[in-house]
Amino acid sequence: MSAEAIIKRQARDTLRNNYPKALTALIIVLIPYYIIDGGTTILSCVFSYLIKDEAVRGVLIYSVGYTLEVLALFFFSPVINGYIRAHYNAAYTGEIDLADVYYYFSGGRYKKALALNIRYILRLLLPAALFYLPVIALAIIAPQVGGGFSDSLLYNDLFFLLNVISTTCLLLYSLRYFIVFTIQADIENLTPGKSFEYSRYVMKNRVGSAAKLALSFIPWFLLCLLVLPTLYVIPYFTQSLCISAKWMTKATFEVK
Repeated sequence: MSAEAIIKRQARDTLRNNYPKALTALIIVLIPYYIIDGGTTILSCVFSYLIKDEAVRGVLIYSVGYTLEVLALFFFSPVINGYIRAHYNAAYTGEIDLADVYYYFSGGRYKKALALNIRYILRLLLPAALFYLPVIALAIIAPQVGGGFSDSLLYNDLFFLLNVISTTCLLLYSLRYFIVFTIQADIENLTPGKSFEYSRYVMKNRVGSAAKLALSFIPWFLLCLLVLPTLYVIPYFTQSLCISAKWMTKATFEVK
């Protein structure tokens, strides 16, 4: 049995007795984001009612509405750190504690979690720009081709395919930094900078193993196109990554 298969089996065993909690944790994370997105929609409707000029309305929606949404999503982002913490601790204890989801909103931990998230985002900005360059190029070139290409089925399929490839590449690249979130659960007094140093040390020569684990989930990700399976796939994928992080960490240090 491959290492990926063993990790996924351990993840399923953990979720077998914890799936209601895992689903609740996921809902706790998702609901506020949907509320924030709904607030942007309401703001767009208000702008549509108050401002008749379509160009001005569009600028306001994008400049004000979506700026507020991005800021709100960012300031709420420590809930994702807590979500990962819940699954990571379960990799050791076998139990998901829902209190972990909001762990970084108390005890002076919030600022440190935000600082870590800022570093994480900054480290992914340039790779994201490079990976999505084909998508951006297609969107710019397509209207200039003429012949209705930008409205064709071929363009839509190509645009979707490039987005999938770019997103997959970015996900695989980001795995090298996944340990920074699990180290928070292990050593809380580490600075964000030290957390990234720790991550590089643990992930040295192990990014390929993490990528193999992620790629083994491709059939599961395809099921997510049906929407409902997402409620199982996300906890399953997260738990698998956290179990992988546990074994990689234990192979490098004796943390727990």
